[in-house]
Amino acid sequence: MFLADGYYAEVTLPDKGPSATGLWKDEGNAIAYTHSHMPFPDMMMANELKRLTVEERTPDRLTTRNYRGVARIFHRCPVNAVKAAVGQAEH
Repeated sequence: MFLADGYYAEVTLPDKGPSATGLWKDEGNAIAYTHSHMPFPDMMMANELKRLTVEERTPDRLTTRNYRGVARIFHRCPVNAVKAAVGQAEH
């Protein structure tokens, strides 16, 4: 999940929480990012900058390949796709 403020979180929807976080920046032909797995044993150390090479970009889909050559595909979620947990009024 890429957030507009430059942070991202890896989540497994619909019912698992975040497993990693980092910073990201769109470089046009690549997405530069840092990466830390929870529970963050390396939290106080500088993270290596990695890149996802952009192969295809449409308004609703981003097809990339990571530094190992593995495809990573991102989809734009509809506004109502992520809902607050039961008993929680809003995000």
